[in-house]
Amino acid sequence: MHYPDPESYDIAQKIAQYWGIEKDSILIGNGSVELIYLVIHAFKPKIVTIPIPTFSEYERAARIVGSKIQHVKLNRDENFTLTLSEVKGGDITFICNPNNPIGNLILEGSEELYKLPAKIIVIDEAFTDFLSDERNHTLIWKVQKDERIIVLRTFTKFFAIPGLRIGYLVAHPEIVRTLKKYQIPWSVNTLTQLSATSALTESRYIENTRYFIEKQRRFLMGEILKVDGLFPYLSVANFILIRIVDKGITSPYLTERLIQKGILLRDCSNFRGLNEGFTRIAVRCHEENIKLIDSLKEVLWKI
Repeated sequence: MHYPDPESYDIAQKIAQYWGIEKDSILIGNGSVELIYLVIHAFKPKIVTIPIPTFSEYERAARIVGSKIQHVKLNRDENFTLTLSEVKGGDITFICNPNNPIGNLILEGSEELYKLPAKIIVIDEAFTDFLSDERNHTLIWKVQKDERIIVLRTFTKFFAIPGLRIGYLVAHPEIVRTLKKYQIPWSVNTLTQLSATSALTESRYIENTRYFIEKQRRFLMGEILKVDGLFPYLSVANFILIRIVDKGITSPYLTERLIQKGILLRDCSNFRGLNEGFTRIAVRCHEENIKLIDSLKEVLWKI
């Protein structure tokens, strides 16, 4: 067995063909998390702007290099939307789109993107694959002409290969060259590169997965809306954030009760900007979704 290709040439070439972009705008990494830390270490921003609630690794990476963090609270009353006028200038702004843990699009297009006052804007599109019209929402094609924009993508979520660890970023070639200087060699193993290269050719899987997730997500939304004490937020991803309206229970309590029934919820009380009144569910197969709804009703009914 030879060492992995340090340039991940085959998968980078496949990604370039998939999106119709230049290969020198692509950097392969050991999951998108490695690339988040790579961006932070390469540019060492003094000020990082992060809307909340969102993925915690942005702040964690920024604090390692001593960045000052500017939090921007998303509007909870309007499905956690972003008010652009409240975003302050800084060195790097992170936008998770669709956002984790809500699952909503907080940027609808490039016009909103260009209004963000930052030297570098990192758009994390880890869940964009789940949109049937993803090509109308991705900002990948904006990077060639704008050195401020870095788009992160991952194979982890949509292709369900979290253990293989592979992601990529798309940015202006000059940005990619800068980042490569800071990346450790052979960060993506050979088997992972082969698997990811194959995944992009699975057009039937891609189409079927999008259809399946959308159908089951709609089912879950409709059923949760019927459950007294729960309020689901609109999502375009493979999960749904739920606010627990019943003040008699908390997310940790609900999580503990459902574990006893063989169901694991995501307690969202440790997300900055949320509290013990929020939990997140995954979109699963129909039978498992029915089991979840029945279990939620039973737990809430007994309180």
